[in-house]
Amino acid sequence: MTAEDDGRPAEDALFDPAASRELIERQRDTAESELAPDWRLLYAVWGLALLIGYGCLYLQRTVLSGVPPAIAGVAMFLALLAALTVTTRHDIRLNRGLRGPSALAGARIGWAYVAGFAVVGVVAWSLYRGGAPEPLVWLAFAGLSLLVIGLVSMVSAAWEHERLRFGLGGWILAADALALVVGMPHAYLVLSLGGGGGFLAAAVLLTVRRAARARRP
Repeated sequence: MTAEDDGRPAEDALFDPAASRELIERQRDTAESELAPDWRLLYAVWGLALLIGYGCLYLQRTVLSGVPPAIAGVAMFLALLAALTVTTRHDIRLNRGLRGPSALAGARIGWAYVAGFAVVGVVAWSLYRGGAPEPLVWLAFAGLSLLVIGLVSMVSAAWEHERLRFGLGGWILAADALALVVGMPHAYLVLSLGGGGGFLAAAVLLTVRRAARARRP
């Protein structure tokens, strides 16, 4: 008896639940790769920026104390600028031609970072102008910068139900707190390895997950 003889359309007789599920998952993966941010890239560039930037500041204040502080400061600035440039270009490419809640949410998160870092700069400048010791000014700048990164990551991740990003934000805050307790100059080492290393570990974890999903039959 054929599907027509049984009174059912022919296409219903050919329906395969397993194939349909595989098609849905493949389309979902394609949509994520094309429309969702590539967090592997973003975590990697920010991890390298923090690792290199804070690492240079630490080395300048310990084993390379003969190097002018301005050079380490410039290295830190360039590392953050490179990460910010990559992030901005990636966001522009991702949201080109898009409208709606997702694009608006991404823009607001970006502005939250900008506003937070602007306040951090004002606080650090106010401490310097008020006569605070230089180590305290730099410690406040470094600690508050990581505070902004950790809090914005956790809040945005909680809204989007992203457990990995939420956990990463908590890790950043923990590393920040430890750096403040340790104090200068070793706070820079904690921020370099803890902050930068946390981002890089997240990038590696996402890469492993993506590879495992690609190998899945």
